[in-house]
Amino acid sequence: MKLPRGLAVLVTLVFLAVLIRTAWMSDDALITLRTVLNVTHGYGLTFNVAERVQSFTHPLWLFVVTAVYLVVRNIYIAVFAVSFGVSLLVFWIAVRNAASPLRAWIVAGVLLFSHAFIDFSTSGLENPLSCLLLAGLVALFFNETLDRRRWLAGLWLIVSGLYLTRPDDVLLALPVVLIASVRVRRVGQIVGAAAAGLLPALAWTIFALIYYGFPFPNTAYAKLGAGISRGELLTQGFLYLVDSIDRDPLTLMVVAFGAALAIASRSTLMRALVAGIALHLLYVVVIGGDFMAGRFLTAPFFVAVLILGRVPAGGRDLWIGTAVLLGLVGLAPAVIPAKTDSRFDSPQIKRSGITDERGYYFQRASLVTAGRWTFNEPEFRPFDGAVHRPIIMDLCGLLGDAGVNYGPDAHVLDSCALADPLLSRLPAIWNREWRMGHFRRMVPNGYRESLIGGSNVIEDPALHQFYDQIRLITRGPFFSEARWRAIVGMNTGAFDHLIDRRFHRYNGAVTTLDDVAAVKADETPLDAPGVRQFAAALAVTCDDRGGRRYFDISLNSDGFYHLSFIKQNRLVSELEVVPIPEYRRKPGLVRRTLDVPQRARAQGFDTVLVEWVSGGTTHALGHLLLEGNSPTDAELLHRVAVRDGFAVQ
Repeated sequence: MKLPRGLAVLVTLVFLAVLIRTAWMSDDALITLRTVLNVTHGYGLTFNVAERVQSFTHPLWLFVVTAVYLVVRNIYIAVFAVSFGVSLLVFWIAVRNAASPLRAWIVAGVLLFSHAFIDFSTSGLENPLSCLLLAGLVALFFNETLDRRRWLAGLWLIVSGLYLTRPDDVLLALPVVLIASVRVRRVGQIVGAAAAGLLPALAWTIFALIYYGFPFPNTAYAKLGAGISRGELLTQGFLYLVDSIDRDPLTLMVVAFGAALAIASRSTLMRALVAGIALHLLYVVVIGGDFMAGRFLTAPFFVAVLILGRVPAGGRDLWIGTAVLLGLVGLAPAVIPAKTDSRFDSPQIKRSGITDERGYYFQRASLVTAGRWTFNEPEFRPFDGAVHRPIIMDLCGLLGDAGVNYGPDAHVLDSCALADPLLSRLPAIWNREWRMGHFRRMVPNGYRESLIGGSNVIEDPALHQFYDQIRLITRGPFFSEARWRAIVGMNTGAFDHLIDRRFHRYNGAVTTLDDVAAVKADETPLDAPGVRQFAAALAVTCDDRGGRRYFDISLNSDGFYHLSFIKQNRLVSELEVVPIPEYRRKPGLVRRTLDVPQRARAQGFDTVLVEWVSGGTTHALGHLLLEGNSPTDAELLHRVAVRDGFAVQ
């Protein structure tokens, strides 16, 4: 017995009202919308019109929005219409397919009270389409009427759809289609069904390789190539789950409870769905989560909701208790999605870098706070065949807003590299307070001028050669032999040696231990020969070895500095160097003889990063002496003896 259609309609209308009250537009969605505007105005599937770069991860979502936009002719109305329509369909399917009226009410309740689900039902991102495809996967698996070969091909086709909507959502479906393949048993039918179903994904990948020169979105290269250590990513991924429990405890509780019920049941499908959830959550933790609270949890949460609606487990008492408990958890957060209105505002960013993205943008980009002109169609000049000199806009963040509102003549130089084919191949600038999805890159000398003038004038000879290959791929003629050689070389890493990763990681401020080993006396002027002045940070590289006990460093006496001991891009230890008290401070440099922190002593390090924190108008390093560097060891050990009272100066 299912929930009566009339009640299902009523509760869906309640969901619609909640969608209207919470509808908003994320900046990441606007990145996709600029591509929609470009392709519909004759510029191709591009973000910056001069170069072919895939700045979106969801081609299927983009094509659906594009099709609706061609009808309604307002890009904001188009994406809201698609988001509303798909989200309502997802909600209806989940409620109507629940095994009993009580289960249907539970399903409706958790969907209405989940921050993750509500927030990303209307953000302009692909989450609703992912949920719709996952609902289709479960419904098709239970279909006993189809021929087994067509049934399996349909399941693999949904996997294709998930890949074209959000590639990592494939993990949620993979155990299901593998079990379905085992049930078919015949190898020929399995291979044929998989080949037929995966054809759209393969076709798009081939197209991307030809058109963009790379099989995957540029965002993947920007995030995977940032150079963040695995340990830091795992910690950040764990904090992403903790953040969800803090803001939105219902979402992960539903995931956990649904998984427990599925494991307790004897349903192979339900257990396969749990395996998919586990793979997806593990993946989310491994990659460090996201800066948008809850975004990557929407799909596994919805799968858990489908489990709650269908799992063959428990009696009426269990489900009544479940309804009460989940209702209480849903009411626990300070802000409940269904109760938010035009006063909602939550712009704070946690120390982890995670934010309530809907709260951050709600006051300026939501339906209930909109003015008459808020969602007017942008003025976007159609392609006229002429070459226009680009206006360079330097950004890292608000990339989509600038891209949509400043039109095709604006070339957004994205130092976070989401839409930049060169910067995405460079490592992120070292920042111990990095924020997920905002990995800032060093802009090479001459790169901005290259974008303005249309020719490669990058000063670094090796990087100049590397950018020649990027330009050939993203700006050159499609089918030239030289372009195909560049595509093969770039995708196989043949040109990676041209990037000085350490130089770019430390923003060009890099020196060696030998270069700063000449001892500078106290009170040496900051502009004296051999003194290294720097803007914000200076990286001193050294041999990676353990057992170093002491170091001596000479810095401006009025500066507050943070020292980071780094090994293979991983932070090992930290140390602060405070200014000399003003009453006994003298101008110029002053040396400190210090102990190497314990972990750095035990594990070793290959870089000492000297970062200015505050104090002083000039930031300067006179010398750095490290134990284990034979030319300076005698001087260093003498200074240690003086410090410890075993020798005189």
